[in-house]
Amino acid sequence: MCRCCHVSDCRASTRRRFLRTCAAGAALAGLGPLARAADEPKPPEGKVKVAVVFFSNSKGREIWPYPGYDCPKRHAEILKALGDGVPGVEWVPVVVANPPDMAKALALKDQVDGYLVYCVTLSWGLTNSAAQLGKLRKPLLVADEFLGGCGNFLVGSAGMYRAKIPTTAVSSTRLEDLVAVARLFADVRKPGTTPESFARQCEQAYRKTFGTCGEMKCTPDKVALTDVGKCLEQLKAGKFIILGAGKGGVERDFLGVKGIYVGFDEFKTFYDKVEPEKAAQASRKWTAKAEKVFDCTPEAVTKAGGVFLTLLELMKKYGTNNVTANCLGGFASGHLPAYPCLGFMQILDEGGQGVCEAMPDDSVSMLMARVLTGRPGFVSDPALDTSKNQICYAHCMAHTKAFGPAGEANRFRIRTLHNLDPRGACAQSFLPEGYMTTSFRTNVGAKTMVIHQAKAVGNLDAPRGCRTQLVGEVRGDIGKLFCQWDHFGWHRVTVYGDVKEPLIELGKAMGLRIVEEA
Repeated sequence: MCRCCHVSDCRASTRRRFLRTCAAGAALAGLGPLARAADEPKPPEGKVKVAVVFFSNSKGREIWPYPGYDCPKRHAEILKALGDGVPGVEWVPVVVANPPDMAKALALKDQVDGYLVYCVTLSWGLTNSAAQLGKLRKPLLVADEFLGGCGNFLVGSAGMYRAKIPTTAVSSTRLEDLVAVARLFADVRKPGTTPESFARQCEQAYRKTFGTCGEMKCTPDKVALTDVGKCLEQLKAGKFIILGAGKGGVERDFLGVKGIYVGFDEFKTFYDKVEPEKAAQASRKWTAKAEKVFDCTPEAVTKAGGVFLTLLELMKKYGTNNVTANCLGGFASGHLPAYPCLGFMQILDEGGQGVCEAMPDDSVSMLMARVLTGRPGFVSDPALDTSKNQICYAHCMAHTKAFGPAGEANRFRIRTLHNLDPRGACAQSFLPEGYMTTSFRTNVGAKTMVIHQAKAVGNLDAPRGCRTQLVGEVRGDIGKLFCQWDHFGWHRVTVYGDVKEPLIELGKAMGLRIVEEA
């Protein structure tokens, strides 16, 4: 039996310890039960009423599950599941598409006994909105749509835990798991019920739905590690370009690694010199290797070839093979004629480093993994599925050589990004399964590193979220994985190999505080 199966005792969970602290603090502060003062409105008679607040807006371009997602249909499915599964509660739906809509949910405070927030879509403007409801001192439950509202859900929920707002966060592909927890709303009028006691009961009920930890025996994978001292030397000598996210020519130190800001104006100077035939030749190499090409236009792939050649020239000028780019913003503003995703794939496969979204934290993390193991990292937006004890690492840019430039390439497709824009092209990579992976991220400013592990068990091909969707079975306590996203952001960097301890050793040598998040 895997050692993580012995961690299911709720009392061992960081989240449970936090909730007990909240309960003790509430008692000391004299908050007591949810009884109202004499001058406050009395609770409504009849059925318990709970507001179901849908964070839901599919009109944006850069959203999950995807632009134009049928939100009303999903609302109806969730309400039906709650109505059928918890008949003793009246569910009052409220749709919050934008921050101003929160006024509608807050206005119900004297009419409902509690709140259930469901993050349907990726709505960053609403990341901290659920915390407003927590301050009303009502029983609160938060849930998300898998490969839907995961980003603001994870970051917002972790922020509430850190702010000591009592709640339980539910992330499962089974609606019945949410229903099992939501049944506790039926008893919120019982004497002695507090937001803290409700959260504790929800946590206990939720953990009973968790999938068991499977076999952690993995395919043998001996990693050739570099000595930590040599890693430090390479990092100190390392540098990377940050394209389109700061004043060109400025240099910054990131834990000893030099970051060089390059403007889009300089990028354009190099791009205008790219020969069209060479760009087409680069694109033909990708399409010849791809298992399939669809959704995107041929022009998108050809322009991506031009962007790739431009990045090579910029890296040559600055003496590095590492780059991170403001890809989404650059394309949306017209400064990038194509997304750099396909070029990043080739750079990674050849031993360099291409990183999405102009992220120094991701860049330093990937450099740490590469100097230590010789392998590329995979930056992703994770989604949790506690019903299977799994985490899905999803992104629209990935490598195809998980074991380094000399390793075998896995299959991939070329298609549009998550935003379904045919003018953009990326690789949907089907990464190897059966291997242990190590995922981490370094918060450069806070000098802290978060880390966990999962066994790669396959790839999804879901029409929602980002294109590459590596699925891992969590090694450890998946319940703890809800707690760190506000401090470390949504991204994680995944490297193939059972290298948690070596990465921790390297992190400590760099002066980092280590947080094991599962």
